[in-house]
Amino acid sequence: MRAAVHLPLNLAACAAGLALASSAAVAQLPTVPWTVQTPTLSAPVDADDPAVWLHPTDAGKSLVITSVKNGGLRVYDLGGNQVQSLLNASATVDGVSQASRLNNVDVQYGFKLADGSRADVAVFTDRGQDRLRMFKITDTLGAPLQEINLSASSAARLYPNGVGSGQPIATQATAYGVTLWRDAGADKLYALVNQRREAVVSQFELTATNDGFKTTLVNTWNFPTTFQGTALSAGSRRQFEGMVVDQQTGMLYAAQEDVGIWRVNLLSGVADTAPLVRSKEFDPNSPLTSDIEGLTIRYGANGKGVVIASSQGDSTFAAFDRQTFAYLGGFKVGKNGVDGSGVDNSDGADVTSFGLPGFEKGLLVVHDGQAAEVGTTNFKYVRWEDVVTGVGEKLQPYLDTPVGFDPRNIAAVPEPSAALLMLGGLGGVLALRRRRG
Repeated sequence: MRAAVHLPLNLAACAAGLALASSAAVAQLPTVPWTVQTPTLSAPVDADDPAVWLHPTDAGKSLVITSVKNGGLRVYDLGGNQVQSLLNASATVDGVSQASRLNNVDVQYGFKLADGSRADVAVFTDRGQDRLRMFKITDTLGAPLQEINLSASSAARLYPNGVGSGQPIATQATAYGVTLWRDAGADKLYALVNQRREAVVSQFELTATNDGFKTTLVNTWNFPTTFQGTALSAGSRRQFEGMVVDQQTGMLYAAQEDVGIWRVNLLSGVADTAPLVRSKEFDPNSPLTSDIEGLTIRYGANGKGVVIASSQGDSTFAAFDRQTFAYLGGFKVGKNGVDGSGVDNSDGADVTSFGLPGFEKGLLVVHDGQAAEVGTTNFKYVRWEDVVTGVGEKLQPYLDTPVGFDPRNIAAVPEPSAALLMLGGLGGVLALRRRRG
């Protein structure tokens, strides 16, 4: 990495000017409306990360599955109504009783169980107990998530050796962010997990066992703890959280909160030597202000699409071209499109690439770290067409939902019969059909 450069006064003034211009640009970003919100949550229950699950035959029964930290998990329908609430029990870890604290969540389809059957699953990081938790997604009324236990043959901890601490559980230098990658060619499911307080991202294979599931460490990437001459102290300065895998290319995008967005080729195991996008701290013209949080991909046809990043430091969102990572524009989220009435301090986000009832071009779900009532949090639902309208011309090519491949299996070879779009005016419904092998 380059040594720190001390700017002469005139150059420093120029840099300050760029920062001011960047702040002005944030103020001018469009505010797009949210149309649905979930019930507010109060401390110690704290909303954090959403994942949208697409129902295999009835789009209207799709769900938004969320982590709410000390409050466990919440599941909502497309109207924002709570469907399920679940809090995991405390457990003894390294001889110490530890409460469960669900931090991030992701969803994948068609996980192969021990009996050969397939199941859709939601996987959470449990920051309190340094492990992954897996839930089978079912049609059970009022209780769609059913836990699949961690196998006795699996390692009890994901990060048992914390840096500088013989007992990392005490400071929760534990499993933090998570995203899932389905390697369709090998029919394997992987969890990409990062470690709180450290610049570490790890890859674990998830396999079914007769008594549940187990995790097997496959790879670990250690990222720089000094960047552009600046030492990143242990903690939020160096840690990652938000991540997403491009299911078609096998590229992992991982947000180091204070630094920027890194890319890792999961097929080769090689990480880039520099971030694709830096935070404002290291690039005054950047659209991202630390903490950089949630990442999500809106897929398009022929490899096109959009990567959305949550810029928590200034409560905005940035859109990047999926192929080139060129900046397409940014936006805020506010009630009825009014600034100052919407989403602040957002953590996680998830976007669908297909229409749903009430969200005919797609649904973007974002965490709101400062809901209407003081000290509360929740999740807001945004219509994709409103995002495109707000951002404008550069996002317009990404308005329409792609056709020709299975929305529940993005990595599959495109097949025209895999998804059927049936529109009926404002009550448009997307029938999601999945061929089972």
